[in-house]
Amino acid sequence: MNDTPSRNARRAADPAHDEILEVEVVTPTTSPARRASRALGFSRRMIAMGVAGTVGASALFAFAFTARGNDVTDTIDASAAIPAAAMSAAAESFEDRSDDVSRNAVRSGLSDVVADKAAQERQQQLGAANESAVQAQADQSMAERDKLMDADMALVAAQAEKLKEEADEAAKLLEKARAAARDAKARGVDVGDVDSMSAEDIANLTNKGGSMPVKSNYRVGAGFGKRGTWSRYHTGQDFPAPTGTPIYAAASGVVLSPTAGGWAGTNVVIQHNNGGATLYAHMSRKVVRTGQTVKPGQLIGYVGNTGRSFGSHLHFEYYKPGTTPGDVYSASNPMVFLRSLGVNA
Repeated sequence: MNDTPSRNARRAADPAHDEILEVEVVTPTTSPARRASRALGFSRRMIAMGVAGTVGASALFAFAFTARGNDVTDTIDASAAIPAAAMSAAAESFEDRSDDVSRNAVRSGLSDVVADKAAQERQQQLGAANESAVQAQADQSMAERDKLMDADMALVAAQAEKLKEEADEAAKLLEKARAAARDAKARGVDVGDVDSMSAEDIANLTNKGGSMPVKSNYRVGAGFGKRGTWSRYHTGQDFPAPTGTPIYAAASGVVLSPTAGGWAGTNVVIQHNNGGATLYAHMSRKVVRTGQTVKPGQLIGYVGNTGRSFGSHLHFEYYKPGTTPGDVYSASNPMVFLRSLGVNA
């Protein structure tokens, strides 16, 4: 039915009223494509929730079935039985929590930094405490070594007169050997026995050569004057080597009494042609006797670890003329003596 005339009549009667009536309420119309998209999104969320629930329920059921025959006495967190994938799917189906995840990551990072810093501080404190303990022990050991060495020096001082007498006799023997050698050479004959001295003794004492005190299976260790674990400083040259390694006379001379200082252990002292002496310490065994003549390179004993020693090695010392063998702080650099003989380590 056409109501146009009626409307026109009303307009004529009351124009304002007609304007109000002419305002139409327009309801937004959603397109079919948008409605389909919303429906699809809703369906995906429902599917995700359904999958998460199904997977979670399956996992709980499987866990309960497996644990049925076991004696489980501890309380079990249900979330532990739900796979991570299911939990993630459930979370995604409800809301976007990226902001929370970011904040949690920051908190975790800060916690890790704080924990690392605390661990470093603890490590530094432990290191400082350890260094302090080691230093205290070293100081105590050094004091003990000084005390022992002072006691040894008292023994060496008491022995000094005896060693001087032996050194004087050795010097006389050496001079007699040289005189006999000169006389034999002038007459053009072989050296024979001279006043209880054998030709071998004379040959030994007049030999001007030199030899390394060790010749194999060794290395050059701590040198003369080095600071370290020794009392005050190192008084000779070390040659670390296996126990039983042969030790040889560095030069010709006469064997004196060993030093009385307990630090040297089994040792040999040799008075040489120049009036100086060498000392060979920490031997496992010696094969020469006091008063015996030796030539350069002659076997005198074997490497060991006797006395105050920190491992198998030869401790080799040199004493200039006028000093007492074994009075360690009057010793000189033995490598200089070896080089004077034409020997290089």
